[in-house]
Amino acid sequence: MDIGKAIARPLTFCTGVVSAGTLLAYGGRWSWACDLLVNFRTHFALVLILALVIALALRRWRLAGVAVLGLALNVWPMYGAFLGSQAPQSSNARAVRLAAFNVNIANDDLPGIAAYLESQAVDVVVLEESPGMEAQFAALLPRLPHRYFAERDGVWGVVIFSRWPLIAPQPATQGGRPFAARVDVDLGDRKLRLYGSHLNWPLVPATAGTRNAQLQALGRELSECTYACVAVGDFNITPWSSHFRDVLKTPGVRDCASGRGLLTTWSASLPAPLRIRIDQCLTAGAVSVADVRVGESVGSDHFATINDLLVGRD
Repeated sequence: MDIGKAIARPLTFCTGVVSAGTLLAYGGRWSWACDLLVNFRTHFALVLILALVIALALRRWRLAGVAVLGLALNVWPMYGAFLGSQAPQSSNARAVRLAAFNVNIANDDLPGIAAYLESQAVDVVVLEESPGMEAQFAALLPRLPHRYFAERDGVWGVVIFSRWPLIAPQPATQGGRPFAARVDVDLGDRKLRLYGSHLNWPLVPATAGTRNAQLQALGRELSECTYACVAVGDFNITPWSSHFRDVLKTPGVRDCASGRGLLTTWSASLPAPLRIRIDQCLTAGAVSVADVRVGESVGSDHFATINDLLVGRD
């Protein structure tokens, strides 16, 4: 039996299927199903790297060429994760450490979450998917005495805690429906407008359309920023999606994680190479990013994100 031929057949099939998925993912702007495929860009790339190595070992040059092309088509949308730029820092900037964390509705380790946030010395926290947990978190986070329980205004599961006063807490709405909690964090000599959001799951066409509309509305809000603005949360979208990239084309809107690598946040149950980033941070106006890192999961299926911001004065 020719082992090379035995390996080549399934390898050719696998490479073809992954390459087809790679091409279909470019239709994500127009197709809900294709947009779901975008989430697997990193997975496709890993499979094609393996296929390329095997094809080269077997001297299957045509198959290696297909793998190289498919790999390039997957890697190209990721360039901003490694080569993107950040806004210049203001000379009179104030440091603000902002954490965002999808707690997971089934997570009962609230003391562990609070202890972790305390250990990170965060200044402001946006928690998502935490319905009914507000009072418990309030008792566990005494160092963050200013709070907005946005669920009372129709923003499901979102609560904001801050060491500084929160001005005019209210929901941001799209089509009359709340999609984010909006507050102005009073830093004394300046303000930081903060949006905390958990956008819709894109698991069926209707909810995917709602998520895209919410994301567009968030981009419009940020583009109208007249001082320092930031939006964080579980956006249920990867940076490779055309819908996310469209928001980054909105004047003034920037990705906090640009140029900082993959920073994958979900799912905590998967090995690191198989995770994706759906917890996002966007900025606009007089705010720059000193650092972004992925934190701990503390019983959730998401990892927390720790965003070190530098807030200037317009």
